Amino acid sequence: MRENDIIVIGGGLAGLMAAAVATKRGKKVTLLSLGSGTLTIGGGIVDVMGYLEGGKVAATPSAGLLQVGPEHPYKKIGRPAIEEAIRFFKEICEQEGYPYMGNLDEMQWVPTAAGTVKPTCLIPRTMDTTELKKADKVMVLGFESLKDFYPNLIAKNFKKIPGFAQKEYETVMIDPKLAEGRDVTALDVARWLDTEEGLANCIEKMRKVIKPGDVVIIPPVLGTRPNYLVAERLEQALGCHFVETAAVPPSITGFRLRTMLVKYLKKIGVRMIEQATVAKSIVEDGKCVAVITEGVDRERTYYAKSFILANGGFYGGGLLAEPGKVIEPIFNLPVEAPSDHELWANYSLFSNEAQPFAKLGLDVDEKMRPLDANGNVLINNVFVAGRNLRGYDYSFEKSGNGVAIASGYQAAMSV
Repeated sequence: MRENDIIVIGGGLAGLMAAAVATKRGKKVTLLSLGSGTLTIGGGIVDVMGYLEGGKVAATPSAGLLQVGPEHPYKKIGRPAIEEAIRFFKEICEQEGYPYMGNLDEMQWVPTAAGTVKPTCLIPRTMDTTELKKADKVMVLGFESLKDFYPNLIAKNFKKIPGFAQKEYETVMIDPKLAEGRDVTALDVARWLDTEEGLANCIEKMRKVIKPGDVVIIPPVLGTRPNYLVAERLEQALGCHFVETAAVPPSITGFRLRTMLVKYLKKIGVRMIEQATVAKSIVEDGKCVAVITEGVDRERTYYAKSFILANGGFYGGGLLAEPGKVIEPIFNLPVEAPSDHELWANYSLFSNEAQPFAKLGLDVDEKMRPLDANGNVLINNVFVAGRNLRGYDYSFEKSGNGVAIASGYQAAMSV
């Protein structure tokens, strides 16, 4: 029987962060992952706190942290641990050659494929808008057959945004010849630019439509690898500056970030087991002894001294909605929820309030251990991170990856 110090359940950002922190603390860690989490869906930017109650934009992520309620995960974690978690995350990125920029005291505004800007905290360098803000003229470059990126729409909507409206916008297109009778995704273009032939071909095509000194808004296609080599090669060859947008899935920036983190975890010795469906646990006298995975062949039992639950909320299967209740299926932890489903949702289409169902989850103490309705710790060696937590609407607040990083860090530090 191989016993681990810690088993992390979940391969999203919270789980990856928890595994990294625990391993750096000298723990023997196994990570059980059914999928890749939402990084490749939600993007590679780190939202910490973008919007307050009523839909008001936070002046800075730091200011937003001061406004959260007592049930919010940030309140349980505390400001010092949040700062340490952000610092730890940025150190990993820097060490692995894919540095992120930003801090808690400054809001970053990134362009989107819809022609809007969204508030966030940490971004890859390819989303830096410093040059975009200074430019008098902006090029918006699209790719033929690339779905969900429309340069004319972006240019039209940017002319309505304060601070960007006074600029001149020009839209251009190039054809990477990737369609072959189908729609092209950002991943297709990014993989094209990963190759020497594709990069050279792209440079040749871009030279015909952009000129040195241009600032160019572009979809997130500047390579799939967690580095900035494609962007640097293009900018050196063309003498211009590129700004990637946030876009609909697949998220190339998220793909890069997850690739970097997974590579890092393997390098520091984390044992990673993919496609592992954790079905149940063995709990004895208020302590978890093991978790059991189910597969097409047989059950497998994984023993550990401690466990970190980071397998997502409703979308990741970490929480399940059943008639009149919500359940946590692995440890059977209690989830307080109204029995009337009508109370789970805010049915206003354009609402300035969070969704009640998004705030459902597990209550925890400051060490991220699950609590019962009376505030008693249920299982002493189980810790919770990410979207299993109650008290926040990550989509409304723009806080998802920030909570993932901070709670993953706090859970691993509490073991």
